[in-house]
Amino acid sequence: MTSNHPPITLAAAGRAGSWLRWLRKNRDGWLFASPWIIGFAAGTPPDIYHYLQEVVPIVTVVTKKMHLQLDELVKKDKYDLADFRKDSVALYTWEGGLYALPRDYGNQNLFLNLDLFAKAGIEPPPVDWEDKTFTFQKFLDMAQKLTVKKGDKTEQWGFLVNRGWRPWASWVYNNGGAVVKRDDKGVATAIALDEPAAVEALQFLQDLMHKHVVAPRPDLESELGGFDLFATGRVGMMINNPSAVNQYRTIQAFKWDIATLPIGKGQRRGTGGGGTGWASGASTKSPAAAWEFLKFISSPEAETDEVEVGATTPARVSVVNGPKFLDTSKPPARAKGFAQAQEYVVRDPVHVRWPEVSSRVVNPNMDSPWNNSKTAAEVVKAIKSEGDKLFAAG
Repeated sequence: MTSNHPPITLAAAGRAGSWLRWLRKNRDGWLFASPWIIGFAAGTPPDIYHYLQEVVPIVTVVTKKMHLQLDELVKKDKYDLADFRKDSVALYTWEGGLYALPRDYGNQNLFLNLDLFAKAGIEPPPVDWEDKTFTFQKFLDMAQKLTVKKGDKTEQWGFLVNRGWRPWASWVYNNGGAVVKRDDKGVATAIALDEPAAVEALQFLQDLMHKHVVAPRPDLESELGGFDLFATGRVGMMINNPSAVNQYRTIQAFKWDIATLPIGKGQRRGTGGGGTGWASGASTKSPAAAWEFLKFISSPEAETDEVEVGATTPARVSVVNGPKFLDTSKPPARAKGFAQAQEYVVRDPVHVRWPEVSSRVVNPNMDSPWNNSKTAAEVVKAIKSEGDKLFAAG
């Protein structure tokens, strides 16, 4: 195979099916895989990589000139961005420039064991994100009815608390709270978790484990396995994102589906999410070839390829509303809920320091309400104090 341009470095390119088909049609270059973050750190960034904006904020990408800016390429090819959700494109746009193409636009949803609901005589919660009847209290009532005890031992839990930050942040959003305060540009300025709506939502989650005992404590979850608890029929509800569908489809023992998240005091639901994109390193020596690959790997064909194995919630409107994604012949039957949830995604905090605030301050402190060593109010006070200092440091 001869090369008409310098070698292309490819990092984390998703399903092999999509990019191998592209290679068969474009045999004028070699592609090699390498971890993208290591490449940037070593000064040899990949030509193409799977960009996680929650790991490296878009403001950092722009400030450090990490990515190939795509605007001129889009203009030259008259490349149509209209099929992508506008909010998914916004994740990779900063100060008027576009620095990646969307791959997906994920969110958090409630996964249900329908057999346990039927056994308990409970109607499953709605899938409609506009529904106002599925409240925190109604959710708690369901979780209590789904919880089965034998003496002092709990044999079946109503809910499994997903302790990932986007899942628990979704409860904050649904109660009318926020994780951070933002300025007019959307940049995070301070922690907002100390405000009453956020504190109340986090305490509600803590109480599910330690007061109402309808959810396993972290130590029990670790011992028994989080997803395994659901897959073996010992949990009625849990929160996860659509990219986990391929894992849930391995379940043969019972029927499962999805639902919207319960709403608290918020006027509108919110779900943690966003998405990942496809980008090219700014120092690429093959911008034309990289651009051709970016166009293909974010095409309807490539997104549909990932949809068929339940690996993503597509960012393209035509695909997320298409027959492959909404196929009711395989679970979840109510996949339309994944698509509707995209309208309620709350963007991750945008700040050059957010990854540091998240890893050094938020995540370690949030261990305390989960293990019941501190109340939610005590925990967010510490997060506020430590996080605001890092934000202020710029």
